[in-house]
Amino acid sequence: MTGVREAWKGYKTRIKGKHFERYNNIEDMLKNRPLDIPEVQFQKLIAYWSIPSVKALSRLNSENRKKQQHQHRMGPISFARVRNEMREMNENKEDPSQVDVFVATRTGRKGKELDSGTQAVIDKLKSHQEAGDTSEKAFTAVFGKEQPGRVRCYGRTITKTSLQKEREIAKIKQQHAETISSMKTELHETKDRVQSLEDLVKLLLQ
Repeated sequence: MTGVREAWKGYKTRIKGKHFERYNNIEDMLKNRPLDIPEVQFQKLIAYWSIPSVKALSRLNSENRKKQQHQHRMGPISFARVRNEMREMNENKEDPSQVDVFVATRTGRKGKELDSGTQAVIDKLKSHQEAGDTSEKAFTAVFGKEQPGRVRCYGRTITKTSLQKEREIAKIKQQHAETISSMKTELHETKDRVQSLEDLVKLLLQ
């Protein structure tokens, strides 16, 4: 659901940039409207985007985005998808740390050079880990404690509470898997002992 919202948000942003903000009057906007949007509907969009309070909010959001540091390079790809892919690549299928996800999402997939600020942060994270800090401690040392209602590098829908529940469920699943594995091992060993006893009895009866 989050992916759908992000795709829709990106679509609206592109439409607004190419067919509304580029022109100075309604006539040109309508003349160059996107072909997949009926004229009547696009007129309503123009009217909405032209409301002073909406324009002011849009400018504020734009300014806030410019102030954001260390922006990720994953485009529309969600952090949940990135985490799942990284988890599948881990030999033990372990959940990647916040440090791992931060580095992966800022480095991107095209090998572009990082800006100096982001590179400095990554260097700090690695320095803390090399000094013996866990990934969690290293991340907290560099970025500070998490704010209420959010957990960085997990995506927008993850909160501290939901993350804690996920970890508890994962722990229970791991314990269950270990118990099943131990029981299978014991069963196999019991079968081997029974087989050995049967072989011994046969030998004695010969």
